[in-house]
Amino acid sequence: MSWIGAAVLGATALAGVAAPPAQAATAVSVTVNATAGLGTIPSGAIGLNTAVYDGYMNDAPIPGLLKAAGINALRYPGGSYSDIYNWQTNVAQGGYDAPNTAFSNFMSTAQAAGTSPIITVNYGTGTPALAAAWVQNANVTNHYNIQYWEVGNEVYGNGTYGANWEADSHCTTSASGGPVTIGNEPNQTYNCGPSTYATGVLNYISAMKAVSSNIHVCAILTTPGFWPDNVTNPTTSPQPWNQTVLKALGSKTDCVIVHYYPGGSNAAGMLTDPTDISGIVSTLHSQIQQYAGVNPANVPILVTETNSTIDTDTQPAALFGADMYMSWLENGVVNVDWWDEHNGPGTNTPAVVAGVQDYGDYGIFSNGANNSGVTEPAVETPFAPYYAIELLTKLGAPGDTMVNTTSGNALVKVHAVRRAGGSLSVLIENEDPSNSYTANLALNGFTPSGSPTLYTYANGGSSISSTTQSSASSVTVAPYSLTVIQIPGSGGTGATAPGAPGQPTVSNLSSSTSGTNTGTGTLSWTASAAGTYPVANYQVYQLGSGGSSTLVASPTGTTLNLSGLTIGASYTYNVVAVDTHGNPSLPSPPVTFTVPPPANSTCAVHYAISSSWPGGFGGNITLTNKGTSAINNWTLTFAWPAAGEAVQSGWNGTWTQSGQNVTVTAASWNSTIAAGGGTVSVGFNGTDTGLDPAPTAFFINGTVCANN
Repeated sequence: MSWIGAAVLGATALAGVAAPPAQAATAVSVTVNATAGLGTIPSGAIGLNTAVYDGYMNDAPIPGLLKAAGINALRYPGGSYSDIYNWQTNVAQGGYDAPNTAFSNFMSTAQAAGTSPIITVNYGTGTPALAAAWVQNANVTNHYNIQYWEVGNEVYGNGTYGANWEADSHCTTSASGGPVTIGNEPNQTYNCGPSTYATGVLNYISAMKAVSSNIHVCAILTTPGFWPDNVTNPTTSPQPWNQTVLKALGSKTDCVIVHYYPGGSNAAGMLTDPTDISGIVSTLHSQIQQYAGVNPANVPILVTETNSTIDTDTQPAALFGADMYMSWLENGVVNVDWWDEHNGPGTNTPAVVAGVQDYGDYGIFSNGANNSGVTEPAVETPFAPYYAIELLTKLGAPGDTMVNTTSGNALVKVHAVRRAGGSLSVLIENEDPSNSYTANLALNGFTPSGSPTLYTYANGGSSISSTTQSSASSVTVAPYSLTVIQIPGSGGTGATAPGAPGQPTVSNLSSSTSGTNTGTGTLSWTASAAGTYPVANYQVYQLGSGGSSTLVASPTGTTLNLSGLTIGASYTYNVVAVDTHGNPSLPSPPVTFTVPPPANSTCAVHYAISSSWPGGFGGNITLTNKGTSAINNWTLTFAWPAAGEAVQSGWNGTWTQSGQNVTVTAASWNSTIAAGGGTVSVGFNGTDTGLDPAPTAFFINGTVCANN
């Protein structure tokens, strides 16, 4: 993100909030499926941005405040400043560096707070050698063991797509190579598009990993569904940013970075945005697999900037923050970093939100500044998002297992975690500003025992309150509140259950065009450690939409042969160990895979997005005949993965769509595809609702085709 504000002084007190009048709570059904694991909470998952222009970055109270909130990652040196900052001199070209914000000062705070640093090296005005020297200083000289290093900030904001908030000295003012005055060019569109960036990333990877081979060097991608994702520029970006960068990196794709500022016109709309996260991650995985040609399960995804953008200091941001963090982590992202530690009040007029003063401040702590006659609280006063992050420490900790949930009301968001000791914690968010709800809990695969503890952050609160109740069957949540209910118990009896199996892997995944066009594979996992009793068998669950899980087999060993898989379909499985007395373990992390088309098919299809714009995109599809006989009167069929994708118009064939299924029939002049490598190309313009992942399987005259 571009620089939003610098720290200034001032003080006041946070306004109190009157409790809403009591009213009857509406019942909501909530189901927690304790056998449907969504993976473990990573270490360094809950992150926060810091910035070298923030004079309060390393204040004495900061380590304690961060530790109390469970913040375990810090990103440095701060957004777009990363691309003008020289870590050796602590100078940002054309910017402001506050005192005591050098790398050594930052590391003192990071270590005191027990956090994992994430470093953004200078791509815009730096060099691979400068970045490698930083790795040398951090990991070799000082033994900080920093794992994640990202190459540049929002590099696509360098003018390639007509907006230039990000400094990039690779850009020139013309095709002939005139130098750019950094940050002052209206359109830095020459010699600095995604191909140039990808070449730079490869150079950075080489230089930095020569110093420390075990680090992750991360490439910047556009966030699927958010500008400038899939936008093209005929001069320097004829193919979309992600496609270009991932193809160039190929097998060296080490990890990827996206930013997430969903925006929206009001709080209610913004609070629905986290439902898009699963689609964003799915699209990223698809792009990594399609363009880089590597297994996306081996490529960490980090969200190194995010914020609500609306009502940033009050309860809507707190509700958004907790739901957003958990939604990313449940979909396998390894780190999410809130913007920002301190930021200062925004440019908009301050407003009162649900009875509480909002300052438009993107920080989680006040810096005491004044805007439009409204003064923030004293420096280091936490805003509402801070308490939402703190509440997540009551939900789970690194290593705990996230499990699937469903809610009967879209205004009541739910997330759940099986704790290492066997208990269950459930986060219940009431995003309705006016009405209370009673969540009636159905706990599948979990047996409560003892009195639950409730932790609540209420609208306008300055702390998290706690209480106990006698039953785990229901929880009543007030308007605009976040509650975690910690439920003692286990998945079985009081005996020590087996350890969770290791994450399954899929091998020998193949498909065939013969017979029923189906695929096969082998699911394998690491054996569980025995608890009080030996492991008797494993329960393999197929996870579906809406939090469902279906038991498909109970093998005694650690492998399962899969058959009858649909080509192009995605499947998710996890495994639970059961001992000889029926006690289940925590579920393993899930594995998700897509059944590939057969490589030896007599036809092949190449699909590529050629252009994109808000609400739409264009693409080209090439059909190839690999067989020995001509294909006559061809018909191409495929299905869109996202419900919002649709064909608007097409050429070189007759295009029709029913639901998500698309059919293209040949034109009279291209109805034959010659044998032995003959091709036909078709194209289309389509509409979307932000996400446009590629189809996973194509059929010509009913034969499933290979990817080309």
